[in-house]
Amino acid sequence: MRILFTGASSVTGRRVLERLLQSSEDAEFWCVRHHSKVDIVDARVRIVDLNLAESFAEDLLPDAIDVTIHFAGVSHAHAPDGYWNINHLGTMSLAKAVRARGCRRFAYISTRCATAGSGAYGESKLAAEDDLQKLSWDSLLIVRPSEIYGAQGKEGVDKLFRLAALWHLTPWLFGNSQITFAPLHIDDFVRIVADEIMKPAKASRTIEICGPEDLNARELATRISQRYKALPVPLWWPLFALFLKIAAGFNLRWGVPDQITRLTGAKTATARSADRTGCTRFLLD
Repeated sequence: MRILFTGASSVTGRRVLERLLQSSEDAEFWCVRHHSKVDIVDARVRIVDLNLAESFAEDLLPDAIDVTIHFAGVSHAHAPDGYWNINHLGTMSLAKAVRARGCRRFAYISTRCATAGSGAYGESKLAAEDDLQKLSWDSLLIVRPSEIYGAQGKEGVDKLFRLAALWHLTPWLFGNSQITFAPLHIDDFVRIVADEIMKPAKASRTIEICGPEDLNARELATRISQRYKALPVPLWWPLFALFLKIAAGFNLRWGVPDQITRLTGAKTATARSADRTGCTRFLLD
């Protein structure tokens, strides 16, 4: 079996790839590399240099592809085109290219923010989902995870952990009841996604993966403060949202323009409604 894998330079992508390598001894993995190196040493892993933000020659891909696993995407950009060029247009260019190489099994890592009105990140992911489903696949898997933590990342909940551990402070956003979290531990995410990818399932399916509990902003701040002995810092949402807009306008690293709508926008699932079988890690257990 020949598998094309994008996004292996990310922590989540690399962890899923490592698990697949453990369970797929007869598979050959072709990993797409763009800016970052693919830090996996295995005789079954080969590298293909590809920039999904630009048109690319299909002959860069292997002659035959059985399965495509698409993790690559942009999660933080200061201009909407930064999301749309990769998350939507780049995904569809890849999908059409691999279909020309015989691929009929495609796995796409989306987000539970893939809703109308959630900002350019979520809307670009949603557009890719819709267009992928218009193509003919033997198996199309769409995965919508909630906020993944435990990967020592620099975004999302992991960023709050780093702040609390370093400065013993954690933000407590109040003034908007729409801000909710369903933190998903990376171990649960990796296990569930790898198992779903290798299922010999037919047709199209979408799975929602959330952590085992829904938390509002106060509950998240309380949990983090207890673990790291951090002081919750009250931040009134209207004022904080204004700060984010100003930071995004000056291209400061504290915020991107769609971060406000991503936090407050509708989600495709909650901990109560998600297909979360096997998610057992509660936040900061």
